Amino acid sequence: MKSTLLHLIIHRPWLVIIAVILLTVFLGSGLRHGLELNVSPLLFVEEHSREREDYDSIRKSFGDDLVLVVAVESDDAFAPANLAKLRTLHQQIEKLKGVAEIISLSNAPFARSNAEGATLEKLVPDLQGIVPARLAEARQIALNDKLFVGQIVSQDGKTAALNILFRPELSTDERYQLTSQIYDLAKQAGFNQAFFAGDPFSQWRGVETLRRDLTLFLPLTLVLVAFLLWLCFRSLVAVVLPLLTVGIGLLWVFGLMGHIGAKFTILSLMLPTVLLAIGCSYVIHVFNQIALEQSRSKDARELNSRFRILNQALSFISLPVIVSALTIIAGFLSLAFTRIPGIKGTAIYAALGATFTMVLSLTFVPAVLAVMGEKAVRLNCGLGGQLISGLEKTGRLAVSKEKLLYLVTGLMCLLSIVGIFRLIIDVDYYGFFKPGTEAAIGSVEIGKRLAGAISFDVIVEASKDGALETPQVLARIEELQSFAESASRGQALSVVNFIKHGNRAFHNNDPKFYALPTDEKIVRELMSDREQLRKFITDDGKRARLLVRSPLTGSAAMSKAVHSIEAKGRDLLPEFRVYATGTVALMNRTSDMIAREQLQSVTIALLTIYVVLSLLFKSWRVGITALVPNLLPVLFFFGYMGWSETPLNMTTSLVASVVLGLAVDNAVQFIVRFRSIQPHHASVRDAIVESMRLSGRPIIYANIAIAAAFAVFSLSNFWPVATFGILSAITILGCLVEDLVLLPARLTSPIFRATSK
Repeated sequence: MKSTLLHLIIHRPWLVIIAVILLTVFLGSGLRHGLELNVSPLLFVEEHSREREDYDSIRKSFGDDLVLVVAVESDDAFAPANLAKLRTLHQQIEKLKGVAEIISLSNAPFARSNAEGATLEKLVPDLQGIVPARLAEARQIALNDKLFVGQIVSQDGKTAALNILFRPELSTDERYQLTSQIYDLAKQAGFNQAFFAGDPFSQWRGVETLRRDLTLFLPLTLVLVAFLLWLCFRSLVAVVLPLLTVGIGLLWVFGLMGHIGAKFTILSLMLPTVLLAIGCSYVIHVFNQIALEQSRSKDARELNSRFRILNQALSFISLPVIVSALTIIAGFLSLAFTRIPGIKGTAIYAALGATFTMVLSLTFVPAVLAVMGEKAVRLNCGLGGQLISGLEKTGRLAVSKEKLLYLVTGLMCLLSIVGIFRLIIDVDYYGFFKPGTEAAIGSVEIGKRLAGAISFDVIVEASKDGALETPQVLARIEELQSFAESASRGQALSVVNFIKHGNRAFHNNDPKFYALPTDEKIVRELMSDREQLRKFITDDGKRARLLVRSPLTGSAAMSKAVHSIEAKGRDLLPEFRVYATGTVALMNRTSDMIAREQLQSVTIALLTIYVVLSLLFKSWRVGITALVPNLLPVLFFFGYMGWSETPLNMTTSLVASVVLGLAVDNAVQFIVRFRSIQPHHASVRDAIVESMRLSGRPIIYANIAIAAAFAVFSLSNFWPVATFGILSAITILGCLVEDLVLLPARLTSPIFRATSK
């Protein structure tokens, strides 16, 4: 840090403090209306792509695909008392502002034969005065027609479903409020059990979980970090000032998000905790250097002496802190090259947060210390005790057992490389919730009892009007529909079901006529009522939709099903364009993108961090020396995921790039210390042991703080977030071990010694 800036910070501290206060007030004003929460799955879908354009176009043609499914269980869904409760619930939901459409046994239409041909009437008629035979007929029809079974009633007749569509113009908050109202009504309806699934419910529960996790994570992390800061420095100032500094940095980040209208997402949930740990890591190194300078000073009580201590401490520690921050920022920004908006936004804000906390650590913290009295800022550098003794022994062991360490490391690398080839990529947005939560249970139970809570569309697209309305083409669509049901293990609906349903009605409901007519005139007659068909074929007959409902959730299984259906569609209908779309189909493509971009993000992070380290140490060899010990735990991380069959998904894919940037901080601090004291020691061994004594303690506390912050995520009800936290914490601790054992061993190599002077 330049002497002019140092002089300003130390001798004009109030200017710095006032500037920070003014900037905090300005940026903080962006939060006056709060941040809107957004847990939509479309956050994890590429915005500018052919697939997204198809999705938006299909939604305009056939309406929204985000359906709230409410499944209510009773002993018999067709018992008059249960039908009455279902009708009451249906009517209550129908009256709610924001409900566009609701389909259940209460209003499902049925084509019935009569003297004039056929008419549409309710499958279940009004209950007043109904005879048992009519209910028995309704049951028999419902349980044998794919328009009903699996869609609005289970095969065993015990579970009835209400499929609810919301008005598209609803705001996010209005959608959440409407979902909450429907939830309360279903719970109070008097059925044995009620299950909920679909994206509206997942989003609502996601927001509730976000709020719960935020109120848990931040206070718990604050307590853990405060405890570690107290253990490290035994000073109230060393506890309060870092937390205040990070709090200001967080306010700047979220205030900026508020000013530009950014939304708080599932991945944003990790920002406060991660930035708290990162910021405290910076301040730990700053405080440790100040404590070391205080221990060397004979009279820290004199004003000039205090200024000199701050000046010397900042002169030494500023560069390694800045470089450490740059490596962390590089790790985050390597993820900003992704085409997944949810990941890109979080990465950019995390990088900004790391920048803000670094700047505050080197300006605001020393400015506050400069205006405080000597007693308040007296810090314990802890150069004695069992921890220091253990670090010195570790340093000697690393130097004396260099070859053994390389051998063990090599074997672990081989195992990890084998594990990497076993990696599984699986994005399960609807499995974000931990098993046992209501959202997870609802998805599983509805998958068992009905056709499934997950739906996607298979679109057949022609270039000419009416091209999809001939018996020959419809027969091939029916064959594709049958294949889709088999591949997805669920059910599919298309215009074919309505045509067959109508054909049966025109033949006195004879089951033998539940088939596609071969006469084109009859087909066109059966398709004349377009109102019933509008969700499955466009008025011009150029687009047909197969709505597939499936119990599959993970992208690995779903992707296999979707790709096979698309391939079958191209075989059956080569003259038309056949493709899958919908939220789930787009999420499956995200899993493919994660596989491609994982290598890209890690490579960008590695190259950027290597360049920064090489420039710092003015040597490409030393840059490698600093990078390798932290690259190995990342390699072990991927190997462990492969061996343990932990899937690579939207959150676990972040671990490598994020942790790599965080972990290099250890190497930077250690090597800078080693290079500064090596000229004053007769041997490399003594210089390494002394470096361990002076830098090992803050490195340990900083890494434990970061690992503890990540470990807190394990308490999240979002399963991927919990997994991310556990894996990140373990990897951070692995980097700590590598930096305290393998890095000292590498510093003894002739390559490093030849370039370290």
